[in-house]
Amino acid sequence: MMLGLSLRPEVFKPSETVKLAEELSSRYFFIPDVSKDVDPIQLSFSILLKNSKAMAGPGVVRINELQIDELIRQIKTINDITENRFFLGVGLGSVKEDVGSTIAEMSKRIEEVKRSTNTRVFVATLREGLAKKVRDISDGIILNFSTFDHAKRVSSVFKGEKRVVASYYKIFVAQTFDAAAYMAVNELQKYSGYTQYLELFRRESIIEDISYLYSKREEALRNLQAKGVLAVNPSTDFIKSVAEVFYKNGIDILVVYPYFSSAYSYDKRIAYLKGLFT
Repeated sequence: MMLGLSLRPEVFKPSETVKLAEELSSRYFFIPDVSKDVDPIQLSFSILLKNSKAMAGPGVVRINELQIDELIRQIKTINDITENRFFLGVGLGSVKEDVGSTIAEMSKRIEEVKRSTNTRVFVATLREGLAKKVRDISDGIILNFSTFDHAKRVSSVFKGEKRVVASYYKIFVAQTFDAAAYMAVNELQKYSGYTQYLELFRRESIIEDISYLYSKREEALRNLQAKGVLAVNPSTDFIKSVAEVFYKNGIDILVVYPYFSSAYSYDKRIAYLKGLFT
C-alpha cells in the first residue's frame, strides 16, 4: 500500500506544486484537469523533471476530446526525457451520445496511446461495470469517491491480475472544524447533482448521510468518515489508518486529495503535507 497525492491547481499554483513535489516523498502525483489556465500534462512533466523518483500524470483528462496524435507526441517526448515515469489518467468526460459508443471510442484511443507510447494508462471509473470493460486495455483504474465496501467490490474485478487500483481520498482542511465541514458539505452537494454520482451514493448507502449534512451535519460527517468517503481536518495517523483499511479492501494507491481553506496559509499547507509524506 502506498499513498499518492493529488494537487489541484486551485489549491497550489503550478510553481508551488513543482516545489512541493520536489520536497515530498510521494511516489505518485496526480494533477486534476480542472483548470482552464493549467495544463495537467505539462505540469506533470515539470514534476518529473524536479523529482527523479516520482511518477506523475493527469488525473484525469477527457481522452475522447483530445487530438490523439498530439497527445501521443507529447507523451513520447516526456517519457524519453523522464525514463517512462509519466502515466496517463483518462476518463469518459461528458457523454453526449450512447454510452457504449463513448466507451468504445475511449477504448480505441487508449489502445492507440499504449501501442504508440507504452505508457501506463489508468481509467477513471465509478463502478465495476466500466472496470471490466477496460480491464484488458488499461494498467488500472482510478476511483473518485469510494467507501471501503465499494473499493473491495470494484477491485475484485482485477483479482489475481497485475492492475493498479487507485482511489482518491478527499480531505478538507481548515483552521476550524466548521470551516472544513463547510467545504466538505459543498463538495458532496455538488457531486450529488450528477446523476451517476447520486446513483453511486445511493448504492453505497451514504445518500441518507448526505441528506443530513445540514440538519445533522456532525453526525453525517462522522458516518461518512467511518465509511472512508472523506475526512475533515484529519490527523496524519487517521489518514494512515484509513489507508490500511483501503489496502485490505483492494486499493493499491490511496491518493490523498486535499482541499484547503483559502484562509489556511501556504506554509501551513506545506507543513501539513510534509507531515504526511516525509
